[in-house]
Amino acid sequence: MNTLKKVTGIWRGTYAYDPSELMPQRAPVAFTLTLKQGWFGRFTGSVTDDATNGMPGVGAVVGYFSFPRLEFTKRMPVFYVATPDGRTITLREYLSEQGQSCDHDVPHSPVFYQGEFSSPQRAHGTWIIRAGPVSLGGGTAIQLPETRGVWNMEKSPR
Repeated sequence: MNTLKKVTGIWRGTYAYDPSELMPQRAPVAFTLTLKQGWFGRFTGSVTDDATNGMPGVGAVVGYFSFPRLEFTKRMPVFYVATPDGRTITLREYLSEQGQSCDHDVPHSPVFYQGEFSSPQRAHGTWIIRAGPVSLGGGTAIQLPETRGVWNMEKSPR
């Protein structure tokens, strides 16, 4: 099998949520990564989710690969949550609907991706948002459950 030397370029893929008691099965979300190779297998870039089902905004990606393994962290500027009725709304909006107060949008918790390349042009793996507190500012925090799922991507020819 050929090995991959650089990840620089545009990658298109999807991620899907594992179903849970809190969240029924949702449709996969399309995304686009624009990556730039650095030194020693490290890379940075940006990520944009499909506007219909994904998180609005442009996120940052920082990662590492040593073919065939790769891992990266996705950070989105605003925390969005998927609701049981299929909507994607800000955490602030969600808390307001639950009768809690949050006077500003907060950054999303990091999303950790890991996986492997099945070829130099394709990769797949799992992602996780770890359970833990999310600070709402002013000393207030809420505890969020772990969320996980699967992803795949393919390098775009251009």
